[in-house]
Amino acid sequence: MGDFLLEIGTEEIPARFIEPAKEGLSRLLTEGLAQMRISFGSIYIQGTPRRLAVIIDDMAEKQAETKTVKFGPPANRAYDESGNPTKAATGFAKSQGVAVEDLKKAVKDGVEFVTVEKIEKGMPTVHVLPNLLKDIISRIPFQKKMRWGSETFEYARPIQWLIVLFDGIPVEVEIADVKSGNLTYCHRFLSKGPIEIKNTREYRDRLRENYVIIDESERMGIILKGIEDIEKRVGGIAVRDEDLLKEILYITEYPYPLTGTFDRSFLTIPKEVLINVMKSHQKYIPIEDPKGELMPYFIFFANTVPTSDANVIKGNEKVLRARLADAGFFFEEDKKTTLDSLYERLSSIVFHVRLGTLKEKTDRVQEIAGYLADVLNYNDTERLNKAARIIKADLLTHMVGEFPELQGTMGRIYAGLQGYDPDVATAIEEHYLPTGGEKDLPKTTLGSILGIADKIDSLVSFFSVGITPSGNLDPYALRRQALGIIRIITDRNYNISLSGLIRRAYEAGSGIKDRLSLEDTKASLIDFIQTRFKFSMIEEGHRQDFVESVLDVVGEDIYDGYERLLALENQGAIEDFEKLMVGFKRVYNITKQIFDSLVIDTSLFRQDEERALYSTYDTKKGEFFDHMKNKKYPHALTVLISFKTTIDNFFDKVFVMDKEESIKNNRLALLKHIKDMFLTYSDFSKIRIE
Repeated sequence: MGDFLLEIGTEEIPARFIEPAKEGLSRLLTEGLAQMRISFGSIYIQGTPRRLAVIIDDMAEKQAETKTVKFGPPANRAYDESGNPTKAATGFAKSQGVAVEDLKKAVKDGVEFVTVEKIEKGMPTVHVLPNLLKDIISRIPFQKKMRWGSETFEYARPIQWLIVLFDGIPVEVEIADVKSGNLTYCHRFLSKGPIEIKNTREYRDRLRENYVIIDESERMGIILKGIEDIEKRVGGIAVRDEDLLKEILYITEYPYPLTGTFDRSFLTIPKEVLINVMKSHQKYIPIEDPKGELMPYFIFFANTVPTSDANVIKGNEKVLRARLADAGFFFEEDKKTTLDSLYERLSSIVFHVRLGTLKEKTDRVQEIAGYLADVLNYNDTERLNKAARIIKADLLTHMVGEFPELQGTMGRIYAGLQGYDPDVATAIEEHYLPTGGEKDLPKTTLGSILGIADKIDSLVSFFSVGITPSGNLDPYALRRQALGIIRIITDRNYNISLSGLIRRAYEAGSGIKDRLSLEDTKASLIDFIQTRFKFSMIEEGHRQDFVESVLDVVGEDIYDGYERLLALENQGAIEDFEKLMVGFKRVYNITKQIFDSLVIDTSLFRQDEERALYSTYDTKKGEFFDHMKNKKYPHALTVLISFKTTIDNFFDKVFVMDKEESIKNNRLALLKHIKDMFLTYSDFSKIRIE
């Protein structure tokens, strides 16, 4: 066993690339080493702007041996009655390069064959690694890749150096005209020349000595300690943002905390603007006082130890001052124009060349929102129409033009300043939510309605002209839009007919030319939403087979399917439910090819067990369908579980496929009625039996 070190040194890689690359590299290494039969211990992967580093403990020195079995002719053809090998046996032995005496026998599918067993010896790991690593490194996932020079090899940024060590010994690998060795390059300014790495044990320490903190937890500790020290010094509380902290982690190799200030006069600019300018554009961390008001300080991290802290601080303050001055100017200019007047000007902005202008989109959203208001019994039509009219107006403001991340937020702020109802102002911001998988959801009914309307309009409009996500490409964020609808509906407990919603959105887009038919649009979009529901529920930890069983229901009503899923998971842990599924699978399998409606004739029952099963069905079906109608799904499942004993007894004692046709058909009719009743809840055939 030996320890393995891989370091891929590059020009600076964007921070957002690093975490997905680490996850992909871990997966590729795990799969690749296993496929090559090289055992290993733990894999540690760390990233900085200039390097991805991998340390693997306890890697085997050579591949594991493997035994392969080749099957030849059946044994009764390979040997004659006296046990002598026939031509079939000798020919097979020759083709496998073994003596006929080395042939063995093995049974496959109930037939005995002659076989040859071969042991494949393992190659030394150092001989396997070069080709394996070239393949793995070429497949590390990056959002964008580039080629450089005359190279055809693609990577996030040009590769500058490679370290490949196994048990302290360099392994020769060449990628993109870069040959591996045991030299690394540390901090651009604080380190002098290449550094020799002798083994994995000294790797972290040697880098640290040369101003590269390769361990991410250590680097993050420095960042957090720097923030805490500055908080104490200025008497404030840093506005911690996990995404920003992670970005700082991946843009620095040696984070050095510093504090800057800005003029208090800028505090008259809305807090959201100040925070956005500092965080999104400059990667600065704002500071609040204990009351939650912004203080005129900010925290930033240099990626070096400056010769003069004051000069670096002064330079960053100058940059921020210019950005804040621009923001202040935009804010004052925007206040001179009303949101309502900007609505008409939305016709000057193309939403998409095939889908019309932003004004046309806004009008479509208003129509869809009216439909949703009727479905959800939201009666404040005046407030709804006011909000729908101006939800996109802030896109024409100077502030959003300069800082697009503030769309919706500036609409809320300007609406408040212009005297709009607070719910209307809030809805402008909320209709964009959620902005990501785990981000905040709308808190108001108005914001939720407009959010669903805006998202379903985008989905239906794009799908109706044949523009859909493909592979990793989703330029219009349609996956996020679908997930947003799912999350809002499940959070707000909204029962909405998905077919009805898609139809209304399609009708609202009647001005869009060269569209697919409503049915084609609806079919592809429902399938798309079902897929997003499936993946999101599995990511949340729901059982995959339970999720798959309710997908048809989700295609009709997302929240209805979600409710059934939750009830299934509560009942699914009950032993009787698991056993019921065994019985149901027998019912399902024996009747799945029957599509005709069959009538049950009680006079044809011959055994007590079939009479008992019919009695259970006859007495329980009304109760079951009442619970289903009232969406009392836990109660409905309890009724189904009560079928367990009579189903089990039926199959234990009754032979369904009786030779008398009328009796057989009557028993099948009973089972089909039971199957059809069960399937009105969900597709239980998708549920795995443990």
